[in-house]
Amino acid sequence: MGRPSNPQTRYFQRTLSDPQRMILLAAGKGNLCRGFENVLDLYSEAHNKGFRPGDDLSILNIGFATTSSPKPDQSIRDKVRETAREE
Repeated sequence: MGRPSNPQTRYFQRTLSDPQRMILLAAGKGNLCRGFENVLDLYSEAHNKGFRPGDDLSILNIGFATTSSPKPDQSIRDKVRETAREE
């Protein structure tokens, strides 16, 4: 796997497996960087709701979600980032 991680790391490079690449591409609608950001946002939300590494994924209730978004052209994360830029 590469060099050991360090909490002060600002940049990192990893070789993605095909399944990992597919997940990030799907999460970012074809954009790896956006997919990586979306996965981080998803984990942040799960962590805020009490999820921790090693917990059973069933506590997230993902099976009851919908793929429809009220505004598919703009995610909540993008709205928050735009608001932060405006301030």
